[in-house]
Amino acid sequence: TMASSRRTLLTSAAKLPTAFDYWSHRLHASLGLYVFSHLMYRYYLFFTHHRDMGFDALTSSGDEDTTEATSFVMLFLPHLLLQLSGFAFSLPNKRHPDGNRIWPQYRWEALVFCARCLSLSFIAWRRKLNNWKLEDGSCSAVPAAFCVVFTMILADQVAKSYGTKKSRTIRDLKAPQWSQYLMSSAQFHATVHCILISDTLSVQIAALTVVQLSAFGMTMRRKGFISQKEGVFLYALVLLVGMIVIFDDLMRRSIFNLALFLGNLTAVMRMYFGMNKYLMWSSVLAIVLFLQRKGMLSDDAFSDALPLLNYASWLLLVSTCYWKCR
Repeated sequence: TMASSRRTLLTSAAKLPTAFDYWSHRLHASLGLYVFSHLMYRYYLFFTHHRDMGFDALTSSGDEDTTEATSFVMLFLPHLLLQLSGFAFSLPNKRHPDGNRIWPQYRWEALVFCARCLSLSFIAWRRKLNNWKLEDGSCSAVPAAFCVVFTMILADQVAKSYGTKKSRTIRDLKAPQWSQYLMSSAQFHATVHCILISDTLSVQIAALTVVQLSAFGMTMRRKGFISQKEGVFLYALVLLVGMIVIFDDLMRRSIFNLALFLGNLTAVMRMYFGMNKYLMWSSVLAIVLFLQRKGMLSDDAFSDALPLLNYASWLLLVSTCYWKCR
């Protein structure tokens, strides 16, 4: 019948034989609804020009620090619980050939990167709350860089435990090779921005959206709501909107050209030339700390040279994409 064949994101109770199955599925669905609503609300605030997606309210209420801490935990804890509740489900051991379904390795990697987003959000919130800034008004890159490197170590350990040398979430996705290359390059820009994090929480919401909505897209693909092409398009769209948030923050802080140059350069050095990622990101951190110490962590410090380097880096990225995919 039409009713019995109707597709739904919520698993039927008839397919959940035990109380644990039933309540774990319902908990996961409830957390997913909260997370989706929270992310959409924050993006609504962003596109209606609310500063930092409305997160200034977490530090400008004048309440006690414990009250603001409670508000922060209540806002972000469901995001972590959503990732953890996903471990109650059984998954195929091997990744589906189209690459756009959740599999065990991805589930662990998603938890790792969700934890990175939440850790960086906490750092940004404490900086905003306590006005932790250097004399030039910028924020130290060291705590964020530690989170980035620690995340890479954990992700490598996850990949190693599943018998792979590295994560291939995008590279094994059934999609045109040029789109894989460009989507992967967006991740390098996101990592550069993690190192350049200030006291802005909106950019971490953008990264968190990529992690959690991509998993939602995979669920929709598994249940047959969207096709493979639509799943890839959804992931690319989430990346694009996230990059808009990041670009807005970079322009507001006058480091747009610098950050994009570093993002494109790291993408090319890693994906085309195969540079060791730990050496590469350590080098980026050294450059950022040097510029910060010299008071040059700004587009204005380089006059017209940095925009030209930025344009050249985009040309290099597109060129290597062509040579890699031809």
